[in-house]
Amino acid sequence: MDRVLVELQEAARLMNAPSVNQEQRKQAESLLLKFKKSEKPYAVCKSILENSDDPYLHFLASSTLKEGVMREWALLGDTEIDQLRDYLLNYAHSHLGTHAYVLRQMLHVVALIVKRSILSRDAAYLDTFVSNVCSLFNSSNTLNLGLEIAAALLAEFTVADKTLSSYMSYQHNIDCKRAIEGNALYKIFMSTMEVIDQLKNSPVSQHRREWLQLMSILNSVLSWDFGVILSKRLAQMSSLSLPVVNLMPGAQWAILKEEKVLALLVELHSAFSAERDIQHTTRHCIVQLGTLQGAIFNDQSERVTFLSRYIAAMVKLANGACAQQSNDEDHGIALAIRQLLWANTCQDLGNVHVGLFREFLGAVSELSVKVMLNSAKEDQDEGSTQDVVDVILDIWYTLLQMMDTLPRSPLDQCMLRVVECYVKCHLAPPTGIRDDSQDMDEVDVDTEEDDRLKFRDQLEIVGSLARINLENTLPHYTSLLLERARVVRKFVENQEECTALYEDIHWIVLLIGYALADAPTDSDLTIPATILDFLAKQDVPVGVESTQAYIQTQLGQCADLPTQNQIIAPIFALMELSALYQDILGKGGCHALSPQVFSSLIWALTRIMSSYHMPNERDYQFIPTSVVTTFGVDSPISGWLVGFLVEKIISGLVYYSGEQSTVEDCLALLQACAKNSRIALVLMKDENFKKLVDRYTSGLLILPSSKANRMFSAALTVIMSHLPTSEHQQFIDRVFGSIRDSTVKMLFSPEVSEVPASPALTQQVLTALDTFHGIAAGIVNKIVDVVFNTVIPILEGSVNLLKISQHVQPITRSILELFCAIADSGILQIDKAQTHRLYDTCYKVLKCYSDSAASRESLTVGVEDDRYDNILLCLELLSHLCSKDFFNFDEPDSYDETSSRLVLVGLDIIVPHIDVELLKFPKLSNEFFKLITFICEVYPEKVVGLPDGVVDQIVLMLKVGLNNYNDDITFYIFNAVSALSVHSANNPPFQKKIGQIIKHTLLLISGQELSAELYDTAADMVFSFICKCRNEYLTVVNEIVVQQEDPNSQECLRTAFSALIPATPSTTLTRRDKGKFSKIFENFAVNVYGICR
Repeated sequence: MDRVLVELQEAARLMNAPSVNQEQRKQAESLLLKFKKSEKPYAVCKSILENSDDPYLHFLASSTLKEGVMREWALLGDTEIDQLRDYLLNYAHSHLGTHAYVLRQMLHVVALIVKRSILSRDAAYLDTFVSNVCSLFNSSNTLNLGLEIAAALLAEFTVADKTLSSYMSYQHNIDCKRAIEGNALYKIFMSTMEVIDQLKNSPVSQHRREWLQLMSILNSVLSWDFGVILSKRLAQMSSLSLPVVNLMPGAQWAILKEEKVLALLVELHSAFSAERDIQHTTRHCIVQLGTLQGAIFNDQSERVTFLSRYIAAMVKLANGACAQQSNDEDHGIALAIRQLLWANTCQDLGNVHVGLFREFLGAVSELSVKVMLNSAKEDQDEGSTQDVVDVILDIWYTLLQMMDTLPRSPLDQCMLRVVECYVKCHLAPPTGIRDDSQDMDEVDVDTEEDDRLKFRDQLEIVGSLARINLENTLPHYTSLLLERARVVRKFVENQEECTALYEDIHWIVLLIGYALADAPTDSDLTIPATILDFLAKQDVPVGVESTQAYIQTQLGQCADLPTQNQIIAPIFALMELSALYQDILGKGGCHALSPQVFSSLIWALTRIMSSYHMPNERDYQFIPTSVVTTFGVDSPISGWLVGFLVEKIISGLVYYSGEQSTVEDCLALLQACAKNSRIALVLMKDENFKKLVDRYTSGLLILPSSKANRMFSAALTVIMSHLPTSEHQQFIDRVFGSIRDSTVKMLFSPEVSEVPASPALTQQVLTALDTFHGIAAGIVNKIVDVVFNTVIPILEGSVNLLKISQHVQPITRSILELFCAIADSGILQIDKAQTHRLYDTCYKVLKCYSDSAASRESLTVGVEDDRYDNILLCLELLSHLCSKDFFNFDEPDSYDETSSRLVLVGLDIIVPHIDVELLKFPKLSNEFFKLITFICEVYPEKVVGLPDGVVDQIVLMLKVGLNNYNDDITFYIFNAVSALSVHSANNPPFQKKIGQIIKHTLLLISGQELSAELYDTAADMVFSFICKCRNEYLTVVNEIVVQQEDPNSQECLRTAFSALIPATPSTTLTRRDKGKFSKIFENFAVNVYGICR
């Protein structure tokens, strides 16, 4: 033992030494890991604790004890377990000065032992142990030890959904949680409160360690989930969705609703003002207390009394936070208020006295203003106060959802104040307080994009709040925008600095866009209900003739708007600024204008017009007259607006062709117009649109990126879909005929061989491929035939192009992307003849890529990234092709197996180019194993019947996937093997192959190297294998058992494996049978933990 101790000490020294070579460190790490997994390490661990003064070794010994006792639990008797528990407790008591992390690890072992012992001991075991722990609270000499033990117990018992992380089944965890909730948890809480009451008048600095422990224990109790125990799957789902657990104790905990508990927490919060870490925990206790609900309240009046008391405390804390300059305090109080609103229903809050609730709203609004004003003084990129702003706005959004049952008048006033403050923080002086001290010669358009993404959630909420006070907010926005629009021309003419002005306009435009409309979605947008309700009450008519006169003579001159309608006016203000921009651009003033503002205007027009312009009146029970008059299908203003929008699109594409994000915003507006069939039909007749198409077909429209090219052609394709069927071919010939014919001619001529050596030809090919990619993206069912007939020659010619341009990665990637786009968008709608033609072309392109990949992989520069991109695209192509079988709507007699054969052959082509290194890319490995699983589940009988070489390769990949990748990959593999097991009943050679995967999985479970979240899926796989391949299962079990040297281990394994075999073999594999087996399998995993070596 002395020799072992010396070796471990030397290994620990090497692990912590600053200058040790890699080989020495590796050997030391190997020795320490081997020790952790050694059999019966208890004596050595005790020797380390008693004879070594190295805290690292002490921690290692504690960890090894934990691993050992849990691994060998079934081999240890109650006496040995109790002796080890008492040894650790005595050691901790006699070594209170040891390092905290070592002490906590020891006591964690004690907590684990207590937890696992509960169900095999009498009912008083836990209560007796907790009583002994609480008795330690009575002496200052043992207080710290008692608190550490209590904290360890709560940490171990509190989580009921960690399944095997405590080497116990899920049900065991649940039973243990219920056991401590009986009396032990309440006893710990009351003992903690007694100590707090004793120490609260003493200086915090004298008992800092004790206060940290006390508040941590109190927080654990108040965060305890007393709710109904869910099934394991539901518990895992709920743990992902609930940020804070509501406090729902039984009637025994009546003390929690008493005033003294809340008063004590508020008092402690103030007392710990200089101790931020303790105050943070105290604040979280207050948050949790605010979620108190359930059987603890005898009736509704008790609940309202408690809630009123809590709200009064929040008012006090919020007012206190306003008087301080602490971002942490602001954040903490805001979180407490938000949780209060989340945890209580609007009916409960509505029962609070109006005066108190008004005071509460006032305090929250004061805190909100303070937080937002502070955020305006910071660099917004740092985000420290922006997190608090997010929480503050969440509070107001939650109140907004409760408006129907809350006092409306004070709520409206406070929300308006919040909106006005938010606007003020984003505008420059004198109107606002935005800090423009950073010198910026020009605002980059990328900044605008960042604003839309970075502040999206904030703007959505502020927009919703603004709709509550439309009569105040929208006129204010309109006035601000027009004031600045009138200054723009003057600044441009005088060549004055405009950065602050443009930033103001940018933010006002964003605010208008979010206030007037919701975010675009795939479905048709409608005007927000709040705005419809407002117009129903205050719909100011819009004069058609006066508006037309304004459009013809005054638009862009910043004159008075033609309407006083508070909804229509800000839209005309946006149009006014857009026209002004276009006028200045036409006069050569592009250099003086901000692309950021132009992009913001186009974005706002896209968002608003998606809802307002030519709405489908059948979607509304009521549609305001002003909207119909201005934007209706039959309105002359609406028809003019189509041309107006196209003019702005053309301006953006021409004058800002180098600004990629601006161009993409313009094309997004075109796509929004194309999506609306009523607008699209008017668009086809518009002269500006015809000019745009002519510029495109003549090659004068230069788009800056592949994405822009695809967006434009996709928009044109969607527009075509709204035409009568007889006009589809005519449209596609007119718009895409030239590029189609020239591309086909080049692909099937000797000229194609010149593409790799010619940058100009390469760019021409890439542009054509992007165009047809966009056409594929715009496919809808009505036009699938004409689009397919247009694109298929390009696909067929691309095979030869791929062969010739195998070393030109952009072309290779574009070709594969085009195939993926076609397979993804149109494969479900095409007929059988077209499907076969597409399949044949897909096979050729995969084969061509495979043949050329070998020579590409022999290169070294950038080959790994290229190979990753290409293989991923090939896998996506095969996945899309699978959908033809998965969503097969053909008549049964007309069904054929072409797609299944193609996918299997395609996989055979691609798999040789996939190695372990390539599978380290998460996205690629996920796509690969998802495809393998799909094939095994949809075509299991075909996979089972594949040639041995292909099967061996698939099985090898599945085995590799179990060891090296994430849980999602393992999940796919288990599902694949489960499907294959069902279809291999009469194929012993195949059973033997997948039996090795079953064996590997069982070994992973024994070593606890498999995530507990995957145990249900693993159980389904093993159950399928046992039921369908019972003899092979017995063979696998025998191989595992005979590998063990210890007879006791062999006997334990035989017993555990035998328990998995159903008494009555099941052939149907029903959900009920699988559910029963899952519980048995979980107990099996606990029983075999650590036995296999």
